[in-house]
Amino acid sequence: MTVWTTVYLVISIIAGIVGIWNLARQRNIFLSLTGILWFLVVLFYFIVEKKYYNYRIAEGVPGIGELVLFILIPAFVILAYFSSNRRS
Repeated sequence: MTVWTTVYLVISIIAGIVGIWNLARQRNIFLSLTGILWFLVVLFYFIVEKKYYNYRIAEGVPGIGELVLFILIPAFVILAYFSSNRRS
């Protein structure tokens, strides 16, 4: 692993820990799940074999990891931006 790969992994570990912490404190659920999901995607990308990250559902469709990284995580961030933090 290169230095930047390690830095990226450490940042994702921090995001995962903060996501779990925010989830336990019942804060913004979408932002918490995004941190946890980002950690898992980086873990599968750098640590676990790349065959799971690059698994393709059909020919011409990007891999599962790319779909999560470029579609699912930004969607969670947008939902977190528009969700309310008010408690009843």
